[in-house]
Amino acid sequence: MFKYSFYSAFWLLITVSATANSASPSNNNAPDEVITITAERLAISELLSPYSTSLIYEDEIMKKGIRTTVDALATIPGVYLQKTAHGQGSPYIRGFTGFRNVFLIDGIRLNNSVFREGPNQYWNTVDPYSIEKFEVVKGSTSVVYGSDAIGGTVNAITKLQTIDEFNVQPLTSLVYRGATAEHSNVLRASFTHKISTNSGLSIGFTGKDYGNLTAGGSTNEQPNTHYDEFNIDLKWLLSIADDTQLTAAYFKTKQNDVPRTHKTIHSISFSGTDVGSELTRNLDQERELLYLKLDTSHKTWLADGANLTFSYQKQNEVRHRVRTKNRNDQQGFNVNTLGLNVNFFKQHGLHNTIYGLEYYRDDVDSFSSTNDIQGPVADNASYQWFGIYGQNKYSLNEKTTIDVGTRWSYMSVKADKIQDPFQGGLITLKNNWNNVVFNLRANYQISPQSKSIYFGISQSFRAPNLSDLTRFDSARSNEFEIPSLQLKPEHYLTFDSGIKFRSSSLNYDISIYYTKISDQIQRVPTGNINNDGEFEITKKNIGNGYAYGSEIDINYTLNMQWKLNASFAYINGKIDTFPSSDNMMTREYINRLMPTNMRLGINYLALTNNWWLHASITAYDNGDRLSTRDKSDTQRIPPGGTPSFAVWDIGGGYSVSKSMQLTLNLDNIFDKNYRVHGSGQNEAGINLVASIEYQF
Repeated sequence: MFKYSFYSAFWLLITVSATANSASPSNNNAPDEVITITAERLAISELLSPYSTSLIYEDEIMKKGIRTTVDALATIPGVYLQKTAHGQGSPYIRGFTGFRNVFLIDGIRLNNSVFREGPNQYWNTVDPYSIEKFEVVKGSTSVVYGSDAIGGTVNAITKLQTIDEFNVQPLTSLVYRGATAEHSNVLRASFTHKISTNSGLSIGFTGKDYGNLTAGGSTNEQPNTHYDEFNIDLKWLLSIADDTQLTAAYFKTKQNDVPRTHKTIHSISFSGTDVGSELTRNLDQERELLYLKLDTSHKTWLADGANLTFSYQKQNEVRHRVRTKNRNDQQGFNVNTLGLNVNFFKQHGLHNTIYGLEYYRDDVDSFSSTNDIQGPVADNASYQWFGIYGQNKYSLNEKTTIDVGTRWSYMSVKADKIQDPFQGGLITLKNNWNNVVFNLRANYQISPQSKSIYFGISQSFRAPNLSDLTRFDSARSNEFEIPSLQLKPEHYLTFDSGIKFRSSSLNYDISIYYTKISDQIQRVPTGNINNDGEFEITKKNIGNGYAYGSEIDINYTLNMQWKLNASFAYINGKIDTFPSSDNMMTREYINRLMPTNMRLGINYLALTNNWWLHASITAYDNGDRLSTRDKSDTQRIPPGGTPSFAVWDIGGGYSVSKSMQLTLNLDNIFDKNYRVHGSGQNEAGINLVASIEYQF
């Protein structure tokens, strides 16, 4: 039944696209340019960029009552959201998640050396209320962002990037968001002040309290899914000269008692999933980011412009676990990261060159109440990234541009305290890796300022991090990972192509891609079982395979009031692995291969521009293309796979005045009981989300 409605909806999408295209005269004026910088570190029209890119703005986050940074990416074709727990979300971008995607905050890496395999929770430590827009680049960007930039790169660009964005008068903003199925209350207060003609200050605080999540249908309340969070953001901008600006910024997030419910007895079975055995498994997380950034457009023989960023980032994590027979334990780590980014921009006639260097150093302390040597990763450890890159954009003529780039990277690791997985004593680790990647990409304007086509060949890589090399901790359901000290970098080669069209009434993006996977680090069973009954696993560079797919995104403006949008995404892929300890290699579906999905939406804006309505349906096919490890993940994935679902949402808003805006969204209006493939909990049932924003 679902497949019939799913493919019917897909053909409706294609029909709407074709009708809209034929109804759009070729001489329609293209909309205003959308500038993107993340893909190429250049300010460039999104239409002319040889990448598949998407932008999510602050206004959309507010109007749709979006809860987290991860949720903000939900409407992007080719991006799938997995949630191990209510406070833990991780996007899959073109088949890759966790440390195979790069997350940036104002161009600074959030990724560090303790990021673990598979979906992880660290993207959820970025407060969406501090963000002006998200720039999402799908596909490889290792030339400009180094290790990990395989599936995609997301840059969270925070509010107030220039002095000109400050109001002359001090501005205070209050935002409240409440939701029924989440039993949540969120309060945001911010203050901005243009202190003088050349300086400005902003301060923001966000407090979040989430109760137990109520799922759809008969599932009702999901116990032990509640948590709370606190965020602070500070920013000071100083215009040193007409062409030079200094930015100082500070961000902090603290989350308390975020439960990983599916591991505990409080989880609720969904379509046959197993209930966990632990009494409690909660995470406390704290992250701080401080940076100084100097931007200049002062021209010298070296460059026409440059930026220099010094950053310091601190991440603390503590896991509290209570098991039967009065067994209690704690473990965690502290990571201190120093960063330096230097980027230069130079124009030579019709050609643009970007080049620079990056350096990051992690210092890691790790602890465990049950292990005197190390915590979840090595103790007294350090990890360094260093990279030098250059990329040229050549304009062959008025219609054709070619991007050619390369990067050399050096990574090193040193760890003083690792538990020997075989003898039980203390061992150490010291290693380093070099890597060179390139890309070659082209953009051709079929019709100037309205239609373009792009092609790309890009290498990417991921060096093994501390979590790969030294992890001594639980992995997926019923698995325990031990250190693997001899790992090498992973390598990827991506071919992608797409077509973009822009007019006053129709925008569409259609893309296809194929990624060749070589030497991917795979978890493999050793055949041993530990004292807790968990299967022991280790890691090896055995993963050779592929991932390919397609994405469609269409936006059609009927008139000044009505807009339609539709999207579709498909992915497939397989990889070599050892599914058992028999040492027999098998080619299987990649882990948590996300199902085909589509989305249809409609938006209405009143002629007075002071109220609006929107409605959408999002549908996922069955998640039944399973690897051996997927089948064994019985706490998250039902026998035979995750059932298909379709969810309807409606909402709207009203601008009471220039100072006050009200929004009301009713999500999952038919109270569907569903779960996104690979998640550890069900999504919210019928959920009324109300928001109010007031400025004075």
